Amino acid sequence: MSPVEPPAELRERIQDELERNRRWEYRLPLYAGIALLVCAAIVVVRVVFLHV
Repeated sequence: MSPVEPPAELRERIQDELERNRRWEYRLPLYAGIALLVCAAIVVVRVVFLHV
């Protein structure tokens, strides 16, 4: 029994969605770096200005 091939339009939509997901994955390290910088800034502000 052979697998059923999706229609060309559906296959193209799936490929487009996969490409969008791949582009999102490429941006994740940038967002992680920004989040780390924000956390580091919070720690620095607490240590330097709010030491009680």
